[in-house]
Amino acid sequence: MTDPQTIHEYTTRAADAARVLATWTGVERRDVLHRCADTLAAAEDTIVAVAAAETGLAPARLAGELARTTGQLRLLGDFVAAGRHREALASRGAAPGGADVVTVPVPLGPVAVFAASNFPLAFGVPGGDTASALAAGCPVVVKAHPAQPQTSRLLAELLTAALDPAPPGTFALVEGGPEVSLALVTSPPIRAVGFTGSLRGGRALMDAAAGRPDPIPVYAEMGSLNPVFVLPGAACDETWAATLATAVTASAGQLCTKPGLVLLPADPAGKALATALAAAVAAAPSHPMLTAEMAAAHAGWRDRATALPNVQLTSASPPSAADPDEARVPRPFVVQVDPDQLVGELLEEHFGPAVVVCAAPVEAYPEIVARLAGSLTATLVVDYTDPADNDLAVALLPALAERAGRIVVNGVPTGVAVCDAMHHGGPWPATSASWSTSVGTAAVRRFLRPVALQGVPADLAAVVFPG
Repeated sequence: MTDPQTIHEYTTRAADAARVLATWTGVERRDVLHRCADTLAAAEDTIVAVAAAETGLAPARLAGELARTTGQLRLLGDFVAAGRHREALASRGAAPGGADVVTVPVPLGPVAVFAASNFPLAFGVPGGDTASALAAGCPVVVKAHPAQPQTSRLLAELLTAALDPAPPGTFALVEGGPEVSLALVTSPPIRAVGFTGSLRGGRALMDAAAGRPDPIPVYAEMGSLNPVFVLPGAACDETWAATLATAVTASAGQLCTKPGLVLLPADPAGKALATALAAAVAAAPSHPMLTAEMAAAHAGWRDRATALPNVQLTSASPPSAADPDEARVPRPFVVQVDPDQLVGELLEEHFGPAVVVCAAPVEAYPEIVARLAGSLTATLVVDYTDPADNDLAVALLPALAERAGRIVVNGVPTGVAVCDAMHHGGPWPATSASWSTSVGTAAVRRFLRPVALQGVPADLAAVVFPG
């Protein structure tokens, strides 16, 4: 565990580094981010082996995640090198006396990043929050996830070596439990927080940040139900059963965009699709979850769902008792309920390969949407050749847009593209800041703040904003 004095030393050094990094151009930041990507790519075999042993995730999945991690480091580096983060606003002669006013973005300062467990690379130590903060010109102090100490230390060693051209204090790793998390967030030099995890954890960090003498922003990604609405025409296509089952069970259901609720029409086609979906989920292969505690929470949800009145639960068989990872291997299951039962835990995120399925009259869809909390995604499955489907989609879209940061049509919400237009965020409780994204180039903006320069000559402005 990292002691308070060491945390203070790291954040103080980060504050010193911030003053240097603020003078760097976008090209200089790009070069360092590309160096980080190259270093990680060169160590792929070692990274994948260590992460696979610690997390239980498949090597192929981790190799793909590493490619995403290095890709986003390069993407964000190229973004700032091209000056696309600047977005300077100029009002010529607008100030008293005819002075120009130019607003430019400057780095916030040291950022505390909390590594996520379900994406140990792409949302871990070298993940999107770290990459976007460095791209903005901010030093980073990363809190390792307690479930992945070996992976975190390896990645930190690689990043430290790759960041050698940067000033001391640009990057540091801390380890420990909740007390370390709170000490890091409340350390005076920290200017912002990036977090991916549970609603409980995110709220604790938000409260700590708000209780500082100088409150700071917390960009937290937390719980998300990710509802899927299948419209009547589309329900006739039973291939959606396999597609949705894969989205529910992939990576043992440990994805923040996993569908947690599937709404189907209460007609023969919808009920047949519900049966096929339940069978596909129950038959899906499973593998160990990230921790035994997560697997126990999944099993606990299954026990509570089984005890609910008037539910139909379709579940996989228990894992083999001979399996050495039996305690971590989850049983995929589907909970089928009536529309009037959709309250409480049935409308909450549950990590693991499970989903709530509800057959409801389509006229009840708008009222069900109104019950939903904020979510990262909302999905519509539509048959555009069916006029009724098209009309219902038009009616549902505005309400879904109020509750989700990304709307998917005729696809699944898993598999988040890292690109300019991606918005990975959403209304509370999906995130703490619905206007921000933790994926894509716009993620850099979280760690910049505007400064208006009035009557400042261009040569002096370059001191504040070197680009």
